[in-house]
Amino acid sequence: MNQQKAKFTWHYYMMALGALLAMLAATLGAVGGVVSGLAIAVISHPRLQFQGLGRFVFYVLFLVIYVFAFPDPEVVREMMAQSK
Repeated sequence: MNQQKAKFTWHYYMMALGALLAMLAATLGAVGGVVSGLAIAVISHPRLQFQGLGRFVFYVLFLVIYVFAFPDPEVVREMMAQSK
């Protein structure tokens, strides 16, 4: 019972953001977006010994992949029109 609690740091916010991005991409069926969102969540874990510039480069890389993983707006409009 005398274990120290882990500090609630920015890592947990980034993990939650990655999970949220993955769920958003899943609504449109963007598999690349789901994978990159989950990758952001995984590399954000505070116990992972992956820090510094390398982590930042992977954040940027996965965010760029996430942005380009979505289909064209016309495809999204067709998907929304079919669901009505």
